[in-house]
Amino acid sequence: MTDTGRPSVKALDGSQRLPLLVRWCLKRARRKGRTGVLVFAEIREPVRSLTHKAGIVSVREEGVELCSRDRGAKTPRFIELPPGPHRLEFGVTRMKASGSTSFLQVVDLKEGETLVALCDPVQSNVFYRRSPDVDSWVIGVFPNREKG
Repeated sequence: MTDTGRPSVKALDGSQRLPLLVRWCLKRARRKGRTGVLVFAEIREPVRSLTHKAGIVSVREEGVELCSRDRGAKTPRFIELPPGPHRLEFGVTRMKASGSTSFLQVVDLKEGETLVALCDPVQSNVFYRRSPDVDSWVIGVFPNREKG
């Protein structure tokens, strides 16, 4: 995937409230001590919408697709990764290459850490809750929950 646009990327801080399904998946992963990436795409387009502007949110490592979410996938996805450094490419792909965006993020995951990536892609066919002007990402690492 080529970087043809600049998405908005922000750090996930403690003041932001995660969507309910993301909180449940994160809690389950932390309870089990799993290491990996939790991806959630907030795509509000109807499943039956016929548009070439619909985006597919994906995460790649070294050119290999780890996960993708489209308008048919409404739940978060956890991808198991080994602890250590990872060079991840986060992107939104559209039929028209001029509308695709991506960026690289290097992250060093320790045992039990979870990288949470939330995406709110541009969606032209929604009539409620205005779509962002650029693809928006919020990314943060959650440490393993302390036992005791």
